[in-house]
Amino acid sequence: MISLLQGTIYDVRGNLMTILVGGVGYQVHVSPYTVGKLIDTKEVTLYIYTHVREDALQLYGFLELAEKEMFELL
Repeated sequence: MISLLQGTIYDVRGNLMTILVGGVGYQVHVSPYTVGKLIDTKEVTLYIYTHVREDALQLYGFLELAEKEMFELL
C-alpha cells in the first residue's frame, strides 16, 4: 500500500494532481482545499489513502494525517 508521497507537483487538472516521485508520476485525487493550499508550491508531501478495486487502483491525497483519518471514517 502507498501511504505517503513526497515529490514534485507535475500537473493539476481539477481535483487530480500528478506527483512526480523518482521519475514516476502518480495521479492523486485531492480536494479543492488541497489544490488551493498547494497552488504556488512545487514540492509536496501528501498522506495517501490507497483504494483498490477489481477494476481500479486510486490514490487520495491529504495534507494532514487528521484529514486522511476523517476520510477513512466516512
